[in-house]
Amino acid sequence: MIALFAVGCVFLAAGCTPSDTETTPIDTPETTDTTTDEPTIGEMQTLDNLDAITVTGDFNTLPTVDAPYAFNVAKTMCKTTIEGAGAAIDADDTVFELNYTGINATTGETFDSSIINGTPIMEATISSATFVTGFDTCLRGAKGGSRVVMAITGADGYDSAGGQPDAGINVGDTMLFVVDIIQVEFKGPEGQHLLDGNQWVNVTDTSGVPSVTINQGVPAPTDLVTTVLIQGTGPKVDPGDAVYVNFLWVDFATGAEIQNSYTSGGGPQPDYLADMIPGWRTALAGQPTGSRLLLIVPGDQAYPQGNATPSVSPNATLVFVVDILYTWVPQQQTST
Repeated sequence: MIALFAVGCVFLAAGCTPSDTETTPIDTPETTDTTTDEPTIGEMQTLDNLDAITVTGDFNTLPTVDAPYAFNVAKTMCKTTIEGAGAAIDADDTVFELNYTGINATTGETFDSSIINGTPIMEATISSATFVTGFDTCLRGAKGGSRVVMAITGADGYDSAGGQPDAGINVGDTMLFVVDIIQVEFKGPEGQHLLDGNQWVNVTDTSGVPSVTINQGVPAPTDLVTTVLIQGTGPKVDPGDAVYVNFLWVDFATGAEIQNSYTSGGGPQPDYLADMIPGWRTALAGQPTGSRLLLIVPGDQAYPQGNATPSVSPNATLVFVVDILYTWVPQQQTST
């Protein structure tokens, strides 16, 4: 398995400035100005709700934002304008991917947009080390597929870093963000329950942890068998993706457990699809996240020469229960 790629310093983190990293999605405010006309700026007003702010445009595309600039807010406020049906961001270890557009509410100027820059925030988690406090406040509980509009006070934004002068953000400025949550890591399989097994294997679930029973007297299949037990609703896995999975691994001939990430394997494991055994590469490609699969993999698509750790005999037929929790396009392969 591989180590999860670290999220670097992004512009949404307090203390990050455009010069901190080459991956920071802004050079100067002018490079990401999305308007053809200068925004109309009136006298500063304090908003006590976000009703006067309208956001249009399709999900995960550059939004059009109409707001009564200049404005500030006395406390950070959020509203969901598109309600997604994916998993929820509910803990510091929840991994998710998002796109965002940031506007300085004092000037009406767009200072940053991951959509324009083609740099979505990937493999992020909610923590003070990754995002400013206002993002923590607004994104906890939000679901994959949602669009969240947030007005963040300077205190919950960049004030602690002295503002972001290179982007025209001063201490005390309210930030207006439109965030599209592309996907959120599933904590377990989530979707339509279809089956509990097939003619070779039955699967029992106890509080989210699967176990398998090999049906006696049934010869092992000679071809790969993929049975969808739970049909997820998340983004589909592409052949070039990396994935987070939980899995149970059993020898078909003996029924002996080889590996179990649910109970003793360290939890969900990240890996590149391209680095998996051929049976997994074939079975997982095209499957949506949130799915639970039952795989029976013949030896020629698993370990024809056997495997040392964990120990697998040459050409052994293997049984897997796999929960696909998250998928992403890897930026670089850092370790194996």
